[in-house]
Amino acid sequence: MTRMWKLAAVLAIVATPTALAAQGGASTFDRTKPPAAGPTPAFRLPAWTVDTLSNGARLVVVQRRDLPIVTFSMHFQGGTNQLGTRPGVSSFVGAMLSEGTTSRSGDQLTNDLALLGTDINFSIGRESGSVSFSSLSRNFDQAADIMVDMMLHSTYPEAALERLRAQRLAAYTRGQDVVGVVAGQVTPKLLYGDQPYGQVVNEADLKAVTRADVAQLAKAFFVPVNATVYVVGDMSRAEAKAKLERAFKAWPASGQKLAISYPAAPALGPTTISIVNMPDKPQSQLVLARTLPPEYSPDMPKIDVMNAIMGGMFQSRLNADIREAHGFSYGFNSFPQWADGPGMLRAQGAVTREKTDSSLILAMRDIRGLTGSVPVTSDELTAARNSLTLSLPSDLQSNSGVAGVVSRVVDNDLPQDWWTRYIAAVNATTSADVSRMAATYMDPDHLMILIVGDSARIASSIAATGIAPVVFRDKTGKLISK
Repeated sequence: MTRMWKLAAVLAIVATPTALAAQGGASTFDRTKPPAAGPTPAFRLPAWTVDTLSNGARLVVVQRRDLPIVTFSMHFQGGTNQLGTRPGVSSFVGAMLSEGTTSRSGDQLTNDLALLGTDINFSIGRESGSVSFSSLSRNFDQAADIMVDMMLHSTYPEAALERLRAQRLAAYTRGQDVVGVVAGQVTPKLLYGDQPYGQVVNEADLKAVTRADVAQLAKAFFVPVNATVYVVGDMSRAEAKAKLERAFKAWPASGQKLAISYPAAPALGPTTISIVNMPDKPQSQLVLARTLPPEYSPDMPKIDVMNAIMGGMFQSRLNADIREAHGFSYGFNSFPQWADGPGMLRAQGAVTREKTDSSLILAMRDIRGLTGSVPVTSDELTAARNSLTLSLPSDLQSNSGVAGVVSRVVDNDLPQDWWTRYIAAVNATTSADVSRMAATYMDPDHLMILIVGDSARIASSIAATGIAPVVFRDKTGKLISK
């Protein structure tokens, strides 16, 4: 009690104006005005080097000596869309690589990585995949050896496959009771149809995956000529090359570079509203979507600005209207899903069931206004530009952030000054550009509109809006009736 009393007395003395004056006079800081913003941080992309390793993989090195840490990431061109694998297999590969190799059990892998203070992450997507880890510089060789062991010598135990299958089936079953999850499964099917981009993993797919499927996909995916390795941190170009040549001796040149082609986006007809029935749900998931051109098309910066104003920022039109002004949703946003082939621009949110029709009316009004009837203001443009550009310098604060920024340029064979060009294009985007992008890529008369919710309570009011014809679908996207 004595010590606590003394501490309280000291704090009281320090907090008095007399004490402050004794330390150098009263504060002159004006607390009635917010402090002025500091200078805009500059985005200066670090220099990098590019080499080719003896097995055919590209090596990109960004040296940063400030901390004794190295971040390794390896990006593979081509994914499940190009490798023709059975749906659902890719979700098992990354998990099963940590279940044991011919020389290490799963527990040994966990312990060895824990002693190094690192973890190795694997992922395979539709168009690409990656392997990554971060370690102390002195532990890099050991971490790289474990990574190669997992890539090339995993045993894919049958018992682990069944355990993972049970987990995924349970998660799938839970998801079928969530309006947002169901909407996420139906949306690509309605936009892309039978294209690979429209495939969604279902229960039958998960049950059909075999151990041979997993091993076959890993073998087809881990081909060095399709890989670009990024080493960022406390390591020079020469050091990185020597260390990886040693680690990759067990991974020699093999296979062929993938020749990749992408389908064109399917034509979208006049706006139609699809309703998927999930009885008794207190909310409806509302989705308005269109396909996009491939990433890095000339319109990309302008689309990003348009999306920020439409629903990409908290103060965007959709969120300000549906959430802030009317309270129909906890959040209504939009975002582009860029892809090497046709991407997707989606506006969505969970809305109160009784206000599903009103939310749809507001969303359509805001989107139509963005096409020109409600021109973008200078304040909106400034906020959108800032949200897209002023955060970029913070990406360069970490090794993983640097790897992400540099890899976007190298993976896609873009000019080295692509980021400078992107920032300039964003800042040059005008109100007229935004209206043109909205009219082109979010045309209100050619939208895919999906509502997942209690159709008995919302269908008649949705039809009464007169926005578009209404059809009914099941949870797979199959048409039930008009």
